[in-house]
Amino acid sequence: MTVHPRTVHRRRALFLLAWMVAAALFLIARLVLIQVVEAASLRQYAQSLHDHRIPLPAPRGEILDAGGKVLAMDVPLDQVVAVPREVTHPRREAATLAKLLPFTERQIYGVLDQPKSWYGLLDRGVSPALGQRIAALNLPGIEIVPTTGRSYPGGTLASQVLGMVGANGQGLGGIEYAMNSVLAGKAGYETVVTDAAGNPLPAWEKAYQAPVPGDSVELTIDGAIEADAQKWLKWGVERVHALNGTVIIEDPATGAIVALANWPNFNPNNYVAATPQEEDDFAVQDPVPPGSIFKPVTAAAALTLGLVTPNTLFYTKGYQIVDGVRINDWNPKGWGWITLTQAVEVSSDQVFLDLALKLGVQDFYRFVKAFGFFHPSGVGLPGDSNGVWLPENQVNAVDLATMGFGQGFAATPMQVVAAISAIVNNGTMMQPHIVKAILSPSGQVLRRTPLVVEGRPISTTVAQEIQQMMVDEATYGTGIPAQVPGYIIGGKTGTAQKVVNGRTSNSQFVSSYLGFGPYPHPRFVMLVMINRPVGKLFYGDQVAAPVWQHIAQDLFHYWKIAPYATGDNGSLPGPPPKP
Repeated sequence: MTVHPRTVHRRRALFLLAWMVAAALFLIARLVLIQVVEAASLRQYAQSLHDHRIPLPAPRGEILDAGGKVLAMDVPLDQVVAVPREVTHPRREAATLAKLLPFTERQIYGVLDQPKSWYGLLDRGVSPALGQRIAALNLPGIEIVPTTGRSYPGGTLASQVLGMVGANGQGLGGIEYAMNSVLAGKAGYETVVTDAAGNPLPAWEKAYQAPVPGDSVELTIDGAIEADAQKWLKWGVERVHALNGTVIIEDPATGAIVALANWPNFNPNNYVAATPQEEDDFAVQDPVPPGSIFKPVTAAAALTLGLVTPNTLFYTKGYQIVDGVRINDWNPKGWGWITLTQAVEVSSDQVFLDLALKLGVQDFYRFVKAFGFFHPSGVGLPGDSNGVWLPENQVNAVDLATMGFGQGFAATPMQVVAAISAIVNNGTMMQPHIVKAILSPSGQVLRRTPLVVEGRPISTTVAQEIQQMMVDEATYGTGIPAQVPGYIIGGKTGTAQKVVNGRTSNSQFVSSYLGFGPYPHPRFVMLVMINRPVGKLFYGDQVAAPVWQHIAQDLFHYWKIAPYATGDNGSLPGPPPKP
């Protein structure tokens, strides 16, 4: 059957119309999909092709000592930035820059050889002079962006306290880490807009968000005292070939840390060269057996419970058998009959193990907790340790006896200083702290660290009895080498045996002197602790007391405290204790 030509034309027209309608519907659907459904994601993709954000680091806040001296600050630097898409000869430019930057030609080439990239960081911080030299080369695709970098004017001064700042601007230790959210500020950015060909549009089309500078942190540390403590600690550690050491000076009335020195230390301006030991903050991070500097705590507990008085007599024979175990005094001959006061003077281990056994585990641990030993000191530095103690229900008589004279557990130097400061502060324990205030970039005080009373573990009467015992120790006892002519001081020596591979060592010691002055109105408590001395000198009076004496003498002069004492009190050695 023959189809009429008009019918064929009509069918073709209908087919063409249907095809056009379908194409139109398809295009409409695509437009709806692009302009409505996928609009946000496509807009974001387009921006990613044309908007290139360059980060602008925020100026970091300063760290100041208690007198406003700058300990850490930002200084002008230049960033060396690459726009790889604009680099014409990456190998040639890499070779040129390798002669000026601390990177290999291969490393620089790896950044430049990215033909589709709009941003590559070549060096986070070079001196402005070097930045000018690089800019003068007019290398295509290489830009110099002004920024800042961290500087520590004091070099090694208080290095573990201050910490350091990493390449990404993040605090990595000390106050730089602990107060990073305060110091860091808020980074800004600059957005470069390009056309379809990738060419930057005029400057007026750039988006810019200014960085917000960080706030500053004012410490309780006095830079001059810190430097003096650091000098004498170095002398003391090197004198006995020790592993390391620390000096902590606290104001017992407020808990403010006046100085915190560790040796060895490091230069945060070049922290990548530091060893882990040099970066270690021994004062707060490393629990050690305190030894006899803990004995005032045991005595305070026994006095508070009325178990003894300063004049209670003890018979010492140089050892004691506890549950079938012989525990030797540091003096194997003993002293015969001595009072509690004399036991502090001569540092009798036997008397203090006896006091611990009289207290019992429950009361001993109650006072230990009251003196702040079961929690971090709260001084405000990273790595603040709890210390190491046996669970109360696992302590046997031998454990308790050795704890009484400062063995069988580990505490940080900061914890011990805080506890003895409570005794020196007439029984009131203040929260130790190293941050004094937060300041705005203009220097306005935003907030001050409040003084916090942690508790009152003992009465004023007991505290003053212990103070007098410690004065007698420095006047007539093992603390004589710490005396400062013309001043009355109090203190306690310590020689602790370290635990090595689970056993108490007879060759590794922690040597300490913990004292206060001037008495009767103490302005400071100071601990000198020297870890693992090597050689014939290892007792606290031999190793730590001379360091303490030098620093204390400088403190009295620095604070203009005139000499006021005569005779035995800080100028002449007194007679030996009598039974």
